[in-house]
Amino acid sequence: MEGSLAIIFIFGSIPAIIISLAYFKNRRIERTALIASGKDASIFEENSSKPKHYLTLKYGMFLVGLALGVLMGAYLEANTLMDEAAAYFSMILAFGGLSLVLFYLLMKNKLEE
Repeated sequence: MEGSLAIIFIFGSIPAIIISLAYFKNRRIERTALIASGKDASIFEENSSKPKHYLTLKYGMFLVGLALGVLMGAYLEANTLMDEAAAYFSMILAFGGLSLVLFYLLMKNKLEE
């Protein structure tokens, strides 16, 4: 089992590295061309009007949701007849998704104000 995981990791990581290097090289070339032509490269920034601390809040809430999912999965596995993998997997997905929905609702209310 460990040998097959190592093979999957090697053959999965090599293409990921190549693709990411090509992406960042092309991005640098595009931005350099824009700056050379006198245009602003701010068009590449996603949601430049939204402050960055909201992104931190989103990831923080998501990670807390995952941690609660792990804790709830451990509780379900110990106190019910539920399978270990099903308990952990379902609770991690449920609490992670719930935290993202909660973030969406918070941001929707914040932007309406």
